[in-house]
Amino acid sequence: MKRLQRVIRITAVLAFLPVLMSCAGSLKPDIITRDEWGSQPVIPDSTEQTIRYITIHHSGVYVSPDEDPRQYLRNLQEWSRKEKHWIDIPYHYLIDLDGRVYEGRPVRYAGDTNTDYDPRGHLLISVIGNYEVQPFTEKQYHSLVRLLAYCCEKYKVDPSMIKGHRDYTETACPGKNIYKYIKDGSLISDVRALLQKAKKK
Repeated sequence: MKRLQRVIRITAVLAFLPVLMSCAGSLKPDIITRDEWGSQPVIPDSTEQTIRYITIHHSGVYVSPDEDPRQYLRNLQEWSRKEKHWIDIPYHYLIDLDGRVYEGRPVRYAGDTNTDYDPRGHLLISVIGNYEVQPFTEKQYHSLVRLLAYCCEKYKVDPSMIKGHRDYTETACPGKNIYKYIKDGSLISDVRALLQKAKKK
């Protein structure tokens, strides 16, 4: 049964590749910029980083389908600054319930975390919602694969360096409904397949 599910998932990803690669072979997804979602300017930080890892998170809070993701991001930014005294939203990219990708903290600045792992050198991608309880949809999965492939190519990170938050510390993040694709290797395999497809374009 697991093998059949894996074949079905690979078939779905391969069928979706023409859509993923529609921008003349470019891996870059459509990204809603900070200006577009109404971000405040980033607070400068003297500590810059070189990306060596890509780490997947979830926000850990249930989000309903009718919640405005742009308002969610503005609220997250305000909370991050006022309550946590961070320079900005803790994540570099975020994916909403519909699979849309949003620009978060500038990648040159290390992210932040409520746990005890050191996020320096990590590019942080968060899927908005609580994936211990919410379903991780096919649309979100495809968006994550493309974003990961784009980031691997741009920052010269091997897909083997894609891990979940829970691989670095004691946490359920990014939730069992996302982490299962990291654990069984299918997420990394699909990222590699997309990178190989891009090289042939």
